[in-house]
Amino acid sequence: MKKPTPNKAQYQSFPDATGDSRTLEKLKALKLPNLVGRTFLDVGCNEGFFCGFAKFLGARRAVGLDHSRLFIERAQQRFPDCEFHHQGWDRLPEGPFDVILLASALHYAEDQRALLLRLIESLSDDGVLVLEMGIVSSEENAWVEVERGIDRRSFPTMSRLREVLDDYAWKWMGRSVTQDGDPVGRHVVHVSRRRPVAYLLMQPPAYGKSSIAAGLFPPARIPVISGDQQIAEIVQGKVAAPPKLRDAIAQGYSPFRIDEAVARVFAAGLGANLVAHWAEQAGRRDFALDAFVPPDQHAQVEAAFVDLGYLPVQLRWDRVGPSLLPAAKIEERADAFYRSMGMAGAPRPSPVLPVAKGFVDRIALEDGVLRIRGWVVGAAASPPSAVTVRLGGKRYEVDTFERQSRPDVQKHLGLEHAEFGFNATVHAPDVAALGDLAGEFEAFTPEGLRIPLSKDVATKIRGNS
Repeated sequence: MKKPTPNKAQYQSFPDATGDSRTLEKLKALKLPNLVGRTFLDVGCNEGFFCGFAKFLGARRAVGLDHSRLFIERAQQRFPDCEFHHQGWDRLPEGPFDVILLASALHYAEDQRALLLRLIESLSDDGVLVLEMGIVSSEENAWVEVERGIDRRSFPTMSRLREVLDDYAWKWMGRSVTQDGDPVGRHVVHVSRRRPVAYLLMQPPAYGKSSIAAGLFPPARIPVISGDQQIAEIVQGKVAAPPKLRDAIAQGYSPFRIDEAVARVFAAGLGANLVAHWAEQAGRRDFALDAFVPPDQHAQVEAAFVDLGYLPVQLRWDRVGPSLLPAAKIEERADAFYRSMGMAGAPRPSPVLPVAKGFVDRIALEDGVLRIRGWVVGAAASPPSAVTVRLGGKRYEVDTFERQSRPDVQKHLGLEHAEFGFNATVHAPDVAALGDLAGEFEAFTPEGLRIPLSKDVATKIRGNS
């Protein structure tokens, strides 16, 4: 740091020059953000004290401007690594800037509101405007003219400042140091652009996410995006989604196992795509997300929302009551329990059926998705493991297949257990109405044995043709 040319005019204070300002104490009161690798602008920089500090902290660019040529020359002498401009604030240096400082100068602006908004617009997306300014102590919402001895200047009340900054995020950081002759107390305020908030409820299923979201956010007029609903609508084609995202969700999709669909999305590296879809559905504004996300992906979701310009706020809580077993574990243990009962008593021979028996006894069509219910008993009274569907000779992949208990079938055939029913869904966009299935629908077991339509279902289809 070079020593400046001596001159009687002195405002900022340095170790070699005492000025009218308690500059070091003011620096501490400003509570400047971390400036390492950042860009810094001091509007009304005087002799560049704060620009020099920014460089000292590790700013990659520190810029100052002042209407006084004398001060700019001194600043350049003291801090040659900084950039200084002899100009007013009507024309700002090229930005954006991560931190902008306006200290003890706002009251000199002819249009203080316009200056504040111009400075905020010169901030980077995550930038902070640091204001050191006089604020009149009053309940009024007004600019108040104050006699300063040398002139009269307008200062805002806190209510007026709050009104001016209503569209932005800001925080009162505390009082600044008092200077001799101050007619109004000085305060420090940090201002930044307001990000939309994403309130994240990402706990596992059965944690009460939907109940909490419904009770908390609608009264505050904050929309709630349901992850379950969005997943279903992507599968059904009701909302557009990137093909890779849709394929990852649709693979083995079941409305009863949406947590597994979400886990597949993240396992495929498509978590950011799903986050972008949620944000798009919310219209890029404040919203609450009611959606399970695997715990090890929570940080990724928050980072993706930050990249989209959101402020993510995650709500966490513990589930009250016994924890739930995973669906796969429940299925495994239920089957084991059922087998254990069959082995407990004297062995009973299972009836051997010469051919498969069964019916498709319910078909519904909704938004291009066929929902099929039926039952089938294979050789040696084996339960169904899968179903294949053909429509007009064209094979369709079954999106979901779930076994279902059918006590009616067990009783009718005298079987040892009732696990012979099934529910399945088939994505069939070419089917406009049930009548289109007349003479076209066929269902088979993996072994190729045909499962006929029940009489009622066949009559229903013919009636719609």
